[in-house]
Amino acid sequence: MDTHFMISRETARQQAYQSLAGCFQVPDNNIARIMDQLSDSLETLSSRAGEPVTKMRTNEAVLTDTHLLKAEFSRLFIGPYTLPAPPYGSVYIEKMRKTMGESTIDVLKRYQAVGVDLADNFREVPDHVSAELEFMFLLIYKEIEGIRSDDPEMVHQMLVHQISFLQDHLNSWIPEFAGLVMEHASEPFYCLLADTAKIFMAEDHAYLEAVLASAGLDKENRLAANLDVEG
Repeated sequence: MDTHFMISRETARQQAYQSLAGCFQVPDNNIARIMDQLSDSLETLSSRAGEPVTKMRTNEAVLTDTHLLKAEFSRLFIGPYTLPAPPYGSVYIEKMRKTMGESTIDVLKRYQAVGVDLADNFREVPDHVSAELEFMFLLIYKEIEGIRSDDPEMVHQMLVHQISFLQDHLNSWIPEFAGLVMEHASEPFYCLLADTAKIFMAEDHAYLEAVLASAGLDKENRLAANLDVEG
């Protein structure tokens, strides 16, 4: 595959994850720019997730005056009294619906395995949706570094980390989380955002499956490679 094409596609994936991470943070005046970036990335990838994003971008009043979005964000994801759609992976993965469980510790270990630390100003737990999405952005960033430096081992390692993280974490809880958002959101923006995230990550998982299969990495070899890196 042409190196320029590979870098272009992986950059679009990287930017899509970064934009989604930004959308699941407290909205500010940058939200319109983030939506533009998300739309461009999904268009490059020919993703079906671009359809709900197009609908999100038509509501200019919401994107230019973020008070409504901030209020809805707080109600859905912060509380204080009820939390209709908890944005934490452990709530969905752990049997007791708790935060900071074994799955959270696993997320933190995966961050540390590739030299990633949470920012000092990040006040959430490691498995907050925006942190996990940002982690995928960083894994793809390292993959692109491997492509640029002609280091196929690094590229394969980062691809293995990506698909493993999607399987064990993001894709194991985002569909249920998205369902709660769509059920409880009163502002269409967040319904469409949840739909975008669910569609894109399902597509991205299928893409990674195809890439790794073409590289000759079956599931058994992927697991061995992943354990090698994390060990």
